[in-house]
Amino acid sequence: MRIFSAFSAVSAISSYASFALAQPSPDPVGTIYDGDVPANLYGSDYPYPWPVKLYNFYNQRQNLTMAFMDVPAPCENDKDKVAVLLHGGNFCGVTWSDTARQLTAAGYRVILPDDIGFCKSSKPQGYSYNVHQQAENIKSLLNVLGIEKATVMGHSMGGMIATRFGLMYPDNVDQLFLVDPLGLEDWVAKGVPYVPVDATYQGQLTQNFTTLKAYEQASYFHGAEWKPEYDKWVQMLANIYAGDYGSDYAYVMGLVTDALLSQPIFYHLPLLKTRTYLMVGDADVTALGKQQSPPEVVAKLGHYAELGPAAAAMIPNCTFHMFAGLGHAPFLQDPEAFYKVLLSWLD
Repeated sequence: MRIFSAFSAVSAISSYASFALAQPSPDPVGTIYDGDVPANLYGSDYPYPWPVKLYNFYNQRQNLTMAFMDVPAPCENDKDKVAVLLHGGNFCGVTWSDTARQLTAAGYRVILPDDIGFCKSSKPQGYSYNVHQQAENIKSLLNVLGIEKATVMGHSMGGMIATRFGLMYPDNVDQLFLVDPLGLEDWVAKGVPYVPVDATYQGQLTQNFTTLKAYEQASYFHGAEWKPEYDKWVQMLANIYAGDYGSDYAYVMGLVTDALLSQPIFYHLPLLKTRTYLMVGDADVTALGKQQSPPEVVAKLGHYAELGPAAAAMIPNCTFHMFAGLGHAPFLQDPEAFYKVLLSWLD
């Protein structure tokens, strides 16, 4: 069987050959590339504030590349304090940049990956994007980096992945931070209809700055004034949809949505053994499948003012905070309030 490199498997772009690590045989462990990378890597041209490194590995019969940033702790004495920040489905690792700065100032080394399928990482079209797999990919990255234990923080979809990481690898988690995680309710059980991957894909092909902003304003910043500083995060996504990998990214969104709908974390919260910190905005109304659901189902979905306290009560060792008047992304909407809580909770 002939195995292609991570980059030739996607588009055979010769300009990538200088930094793609040749893998003559399948390597499930993988290797780290720490050289120059194109500014428009896998269709994402958003500038990252720290060098982008690449984790090249073999998974599900194909070579993959996970882009990530590795921000060092400010001094050698803090080398054992590590935080891993997992982004949401409409975000990238870089969205956590300000949080990373807060954490490094508190003495943490910070790892900010772009999940497989997202942003500057490869976008395989034949891949199972289930939450377990995504958690395993993060664990594999940490293994190669020699990180045995970390504080794991996840937002939205990243909160689902972080929760699954905590369930799968409790001995490797110092503490778990969940920020408005998806999966605190069973969307399908509440009536969200099944939408085929191809139908989601066709809908995603129409995404642009205007449609993305409208969605985020309605769901993520519900009832709040839109601030100009939010525009860059919308443009970051709009550029991916409009770029060379736009069609691939749209299809990945179909595969991801299909996987997430069938894997709510709600039922497994009582099994968490790690110390967990849950924070949500009481104005958050985010829910998968809302746009495809009839009005009577929409009315049941995404009430984080109720979902948050209920989830906190299910987690054995949980500290909970609800932000008044904030939506799905409190660290973007009111950074001062968010960091005040976050830093007070850190060891």
